[in-house]
Amino acid sequence: MLWYGGLTLPLLTVESPWIALRFGLDTRGVARLYALMSLSAALTFLGGRLADRIGRRRLLVGCLVLTSAMAVCAALARSIVAFAACELLRFATVGAIANSAIALLAEAAPDSAARVRAVGKAGMAAAAGGASLLVLVPILVDLGQSSRAAFAVAAGGALFVPAVLRWVPESARWERAQTSGAIAGSSVFGVFRGPWSRRAVAVLGAALLSGVEGAAVGAWAYYYGVTVVGMSARSMSAWSLVATAAGFVGFRLGASSAERFGRVRTAVGFGLVHQAAALWIYLGPPRHVSSAALWIGLGLCLSGLGASASGMAKQTASVELFPTAERVTILGWVVLAGTIATGCSNLLVSALIGPLGGLPRAVALLSLSGVVGLIVFGLRVEETRGLSLDDAALEPEPDLSDQVPSA
Repeated sequence: MLWYGGLTLPLLTVESPWIALRFGLDTRGVARLYALMSLSAALTFLGGRLADRIGRRRLLVGCLVLTSAMAVCAALARSIVAFAACELLRFATVGAIANSAIALLAEAAPDSAARVRAVGKAGMAAAAGGASLLVLVPILVDLGQSSRAAFAVAAGGALFVPAVLRWVPESARWERAQTSGAIAGSSVFGVFRGPWSRRAVAVLGAALLSGVEGAAVGAWAYYYGVTVVGMSARSMSAWSLVATAAGFVGFRLGASSAERFGRVRTAVGFGLVHQAAALWIYLGPPRHVSSAALWIGLGLCLSGLGASASGMAKQTASVELFPTAERVTILGWVVLAGTIATGCSNLLVSALIGPLGGLPRAVALLSLSGVVGLIVFGLRVEETRGLSLDDAALEPEPDLSDQVPSA
């Protein structure tokens, strides 16, 4: 499922040059379309809350079906309005799938090291899905197919439903929380109360700042390489695949570092590598460089390595810092903060392109917000390395002594 999410989530970004041709959009039009996708955060947030209320497994099944349906509708859409509406729902359900699946993996892990490995493998699965998309897009372009074909491929999510029903059990931790009454007593704002309030503010503040940077750097990379630098789709996809491979290395390095040096230090250290690579990409290549593709490709590799390691450490910490009854809810809050930042980022890119003299300078300026986000994360987020999930989340084991076991 995480592979499928990695395949379908970046579809709008990777397909942006051809979607622009399909609907007659210029650079500002693409930026506005990206900004519109920020509205999907509210639905992803609702999905996270539902996962805590009704269970991770039920939410996964429903979202897989809805994601497939919206991909089909997007492929068939003839107007930009209909296309955008379908993409809003598709974005939301893919995000809910990822959050619920990661919570399931983390809650099944027996200790701190296993949780890091589980989240790292989840990231690798999603990255493999993104790599599959990068292989697919040039093939479709060479075959003369429109962007509709790629969205039709994304309709395969429903095929995972039988496997989920057969092989994915509900989280035992969630079932215990439901039995103890913790689920019934939880709320959408529970993460902002008690001992979790300071953690929530710090995590969401960092997510908001990093979201501005992430949208500016990540969402425009493929468009920048093909449209501004003049790289071919095949060359850009090839380098993006190499960067994805570097991301796999980043997940492994990040998992090792997060367990040896801590989640916070890993997030900040590798995050700075990603920030430096972003400036390398968008402030270059210099005129005397003979191969612009090589310059951009090296930057993509460093960016992918740093972003994968840093993001994995951040996500592990976010999962560990909050109780079972609100674990997917906080991930929904993170998505909400990040997507609001994405909308603001793309509106700012659209507004700054003219005054700053082009897309590269606009993105480079906005990327600096990520440095501020790393400072907030490093100074305000508590370390969870080596702690049990109950201790890290300040969550006592539920007292089920009054429950009568079944025969």
